[in-house]
Order: sequence, then C-alpha cells, then structure tokens
Amino acid sequence: MKQITPLKQIEQYLQQGIDRNEKVVLNAFAYVGEQCILEARGNGDYMDQTGNLRSSIGYVLLKNGRVIRSGGFEQVKGATDGVKEGTALTTKLISENGRGIVLIVVAGMKYAAYVEALNRNVLTSAELLSERLVPEIMNKLGFSRR
Repeated sequence: MKQITPLKQIEQYLQQGIDRNEKVVLNAFAYVGEQCILEARGNGDYMDQTGNLRSSIGYVLLKNGRVIRSGGFEQVKGATDGVKEGTALTTKLISENGRGIVLIVVAGMKYAAYVEALNRNVLTSAELLSERLVPEIMNKLGFSRR
C-alpha cells in the first residue's frame, strides 16, 4: 500500500470534523442554558418583591475561558441590582473556569441560597432540568458515554 493523500489534507479533514462536532456541542449547551433560564424564571416559587432575584438569573457558555454565548440577566420590575449582581458573579466564575467547555447558570443575588434554603425554588428545578437535558441531547447527537 502507498499513501496517496497528503498527510496535511488528512489532518485538515479530521480538524473540520472536530470543529463541526464542537459547534454542535456548543449550540446544544447554549440551548440548555436558555432552557434553564426559562425554567428558573418561570417556576421560581418565591415572592420576588423587588425583581432583583429574577433579574440576576442568567447563564454564560465558555470555551477555554472565552465567552461563546450568554443570556438572561433581564431587568424585571425595573430592578437594576439583580442584573449587576448576576453579571458580576458570572465574571468571577469565568475567571475560575479557563479550560474546556463550561456552562454556568447563576442566580446572582447573595440571598439566592438563603431563599433556596427556605425550600423555595430559585435554581433547583433548572439544575434538575440540565441534568436531564444534557445526557439526553448528547445521546441524540451521537455522543454516548463509553
């Protein structure tokens, strides 16, 4: 046997496949992020008097520490503190996650954990949704666990 195809051409072909798969995975994770935001905002069972807690809910999708996509952090009831706190928390978390593909979903107000501790849903249902969606989507895309 003799290799006719140049090695460079084979490497380019393989890299194109990797890039294509990576794009599919990034789009899938962005979809999960958006679904988590909808879940958290729509099913939060707490009284949001100021709008800050719901305004602080958002996500950021990273690849090697670089923001690929983000969403949420939309002002509710004129609350500006929630947007600021949510984006500040994601900025901090971005600096702590510099490698790989990472999806971060946050409720940025400092009292979000306290509200959850009172058996109120802030992000719990969104977390459960992501734990179900990610394997389901990855499996449908042909990325099965081995």
